[in-house]
Amino acid sequence: MNTRQIEYFLAVAEELSFTKAAEKMYVSQTAVTQQIRALEEQMGVQLFSRTKKKVELTSAGELFMIEGRQILEHIENAFTHVRDASAGMTGGLEIGFANYASNILANSLQEFHSRYPNIKLHFKSYNPSVLLDRLRLGELDLIFSPIFEPSVYQGCLLQEVSRVSLIAVLPSSHPLAGKHYLTKKDLADQRLILACTPDSKIGEDRKIIDSFVTAGFHPDIVDRIEDIETVLLMVAVQMGVSILPSYITLPVSNDRRIVAIPYEPDVRVNYSAICMEENQNPALEIMTKFLKERSE
Repeated sequence: MNTRQIEYFLAVAEELSFTKAAEKMYVSQTAVTQQIRALEEQMGVQLFSRTKKKVELTSAGELFMIEGRQILEHIENAFTHVRDASAGMTGGLEIGFANYASNILANSLQEFHSRYPNIKLHFKSYNPSVLLDRLRLGELDLIFSPIFEPSVYQGCLLQEVSRVSLIAVLPSSHPLAGKHYLTKKDLADQRLILACTPDSKIGEDRKIIDSFVTAGFHPDIVDRIEDIETVLLMVAVQMGVSILPSYITLPVSNDRRIVAIPYEPDVRVNYSAICMEENQNPALEIMTKFLKERSE
């Protein structure tokens, strides 16, 4: 049995005419008759009762018409699934994103999921330095993270997703808490808590410190802590102030002890999708193309 025989059978079953079925399939009536006869011999049953005046399905033929349609549908689905898998339209992606940045990604990832529902997305949230470590180890296919120092990401492909502004986070009782925005000059003599690893592993502190130094200021660095929760706690207990990406606004707004104020409105951080160049996951190619199209 082959798919062509099933197609011929279904054409005759639908038309109840060998002549019309042959016309429908663009073949000779003899070819249709031979294939149906071969199919009946293989199955050991008669599928049609034929007279000079009409063609009718037997009870076996009626049953096989249902089964035949399901067989062809199953084969077509199998072909579709294989083609989709080859094109990356199935499979899965291990995705990491920077803590508290889900609001930046929700809309685009929802659109991607709607467009490619067969690609399973698994999400994990980490600090930016951990994201890069896990990406290089192959534990993650793609990460979304703020880019402070592009040279750190050698061997990676970067696609900008958003330009993120910065906020200054201060105790709500701070003398500067009532200002509409803050500048480097405003914070020049403040005790700064930097949200970064102690050694600024991915260049987190350079964008902030270098901007102060360039302006002729030398900030008083109290501590370098990558964990945002810890940074916010230190600000809340008035150990200093911090400068953070604006997507941290939500946890700040939920704590009345601290306030977030726009910092240097013209200064922004590139928030990007990052993957390893050698990653051959077909689903990753679909995702990166999607993100590129969305950014254009």
